[in-house]
Amino acid sequence: MARALREKFPDKPIVIAGDDDKAQEIERGHNPGRAKAEEAAKAVGGKAIFPIFAPGEQQANPKGFTDFNDLANKSELGRDGLKRQVGAAVGQVLIEEGRRQQQEQRQERAEKQQQQPERPRRAARIG
Repeated sequence: MARALREKFPDKPIVIAGDDDKAQEIERGHNPGRAKAEEAAKAVGGKAIFPIFAPGEQQANPKGFTDFNDLANKSELGRDGLKRQVGAAVGQVLIEEGRRQQQEQRQERAEKQQQQPERPRRAARIG
């Protein structure tokens, strides 16, 4: 899915909202939701984000608090917490993308300047 998005929108930043499967990490030593989201983000040059729940919520019920839907509907942080977290992550991605584009533009200008032949200098007459 992430690769299909990249193909359709090659110049747009991609944010992957992943599950944080703490229960499976505790039981099996592996967090597949986090691993798959990070893998997908890496494959398309994107960023993976994960929900952050109110203190103690995920520890008390790791199977019940795994994704952004749980954050919005079960967490005491609710929809406002969801909006803040996703908004902050997307904002950071956009800032990073803007910096990357500026760097590319600077590099393109520098390359153009190097490619242009230097014009011969002329002497100025004083007096």
